[in-house]
Amino acid sequence: MDPEFDDVVAPEDLMALERCYTLQCQQGAPSRRCRFEYGWGLLRSRYSADIRKGVAIFRELMADSAPEERRDYVYYLAVGNYRLKEYEEALKYVGALLQAEPGNTQGLRLQQLVRERMHRDGMLGAAIVGGVALGVAGLAGLLGFAISRARH
Repeated sequence: MDPEFDDVVAPEDLMALERCYTLQCQQGAPSRRCRFEYGWGLLRSRYSADIRKGVAIFRELMADSAPEERRDYVYYLAVGNYRLKEYEEALKYVGALLQAEPGNTQGLRLQQLVRERMHRDGMLGAAIVGGVALGVAGLAGLLGFAISRARH
């Protein structure tokens, strides 16, 4: 677990950000800063539904921003997708960040972490599939043995 990318927001902090966002929505359109801070808080939630809302906010921010502002949005989109375990999407955003800033240490660390998680989760997935296949083969073997014993 990497504290920079796996840090969880305190529920009271997220609620404060949400109150500010809701209040500004009621008064018209929330400011870019308010949307950014609320999205950032949502990305750090322990709940995937919140993280998805945060990713949506950052996509909106990126869509209506100037090119020079997009760096942070791309970074946070990578973090959000990493936290959702959508590793391919996270790598896409990290790649865009590193293309613009090849020496970006946050981006390089996140890219390494995403690749490690993909490898670990891939290995875990292969172990689960292998275990299921072994279990099915074992059941088939037992069934075959039972049928052959019944014939004799």
